Amino acid sequence: MKAIQFANVEEQYRKYADELRASDVRKLDEWSRTQPHLPSITELELILFLHSNYYDLEAAQRTIESYYSFRASSKNLFANRDLEKGAIQMAMDVLDLVVLPDLTPEGYRVLLAKIVDPDASKFSLGSILTFACMCVDILLWEEGCNNGSILIIDMDGIHLGHLPKLGIFTLKDLLYYVQEALPIRLKGLHLANVVPFIDRIMTMIRPFMKKELLEIFHLHTSMQTLFKHVPQHLLPVDYGGSARARKVLRDELYNHTIECGDFLAGYDQLKRVDESKRIPKARSMTNFFGLI
Repeated sequence: MKAIQFANVEEQYRKYADELRASDVRKLDEWSRTQPHLPSITELELILFLHSNYYDLEAAQRTIESYYSFRASSKNLFANRDLEKGAIQMAMDVLDLVVLPDLTPEGYRVLLAKIVDPDASKFSLGSILTFACMCVDILLWEEGCNNGSILIIDMDGIHLGHLPKLGIFTLKDLLYYVQEALPIRLKGLHLANVVPFIDRIMTMIRPFMKKELLEIFHLHTSMQTLFKHVPQHLLPVDYGGSARARKVLRDELYNHTIECGDFLAGYDQLKRVDESKRIPKARSMTNFFGLI
């Protein structure tokens, strides 16, 4: 088993010295300790929550509450995080997810995802997203803060056979997690090589997208218009860029995730709320989803 190499806390303070204050991190820590339902939160995690909310303490508190509550309640994304399970193994075969080695000129980290097996019978959105979230967890903890994140989804290879497998509740969970809980500064969500039935997909997801997400959401019929947002040279050679091939980057990320799998599973079990200790108990995850 390989342990996750958590980002150095002192380096985070040096990197963001103009805005990141130890006193604010202490205030956030003191607040978290008054919430008995929350798990123990490390200094690095507190920094991630604070930084992703542009150092707004109240906003960071809301994100912390959403993050740990959602990870305990969402069966779609966090119930079966076992890398040995057949569904996860198949997800790794169906999806190529890569982290581009270099940042954009603005200092943004870029992730690229692509379905590489067109067989819709192998496509499980829940399993794919579960595995992708595991990869993102490790990336966040090992890299620490950055100026922002961009996600590119290359839709080449997706066809009508995939449409019935886009579960509405899983998509809702994903959009909630990205918008309300994930401690990143999302700067762009790009769908490239969009499919002809993109309007049907948009009908499914638009009700769950907040105004802020819609403002950074872009559709591209090809890759060319994407390059206005992400310089082509940052992309893998498969896309005419200078980075190593997508498969090479994919194998690097997946092998590292597998190496850290046992550690991640144990750590993940600790990072959940204990609803029996929540005060006041009137507030539940039902409230978070706006169902009551």
